[in-house]
Amino acid sequence: MDLNTFFFGGLALVSLAAFFYLGKFKASKAQTERDDRISWTKGKFNWRSCLTIALGIFLVFFFLSYLGYS
Repeated sequence: MDLNTFFFGGLALVSLAAFFYLGKFKASKAQTERDDRISWTKGKFNWRSCLTIALGIFLVFFFLSYLGYS
């Protein structure tokens, strides 16, 4: 194993430890129960528009690879 493995492995462990430590904390009542909250029940995109965008991106990459661009 080289130094990169130790460095990025240690960085991953430190990041996971910080994530799980900070994940314990909850927002205060003043932040969670207010009148001007964002409504997360309705999405900006429906599943059809997301599927159409994904298909379009796939077709662009498919035709670019078909034409020889890589």
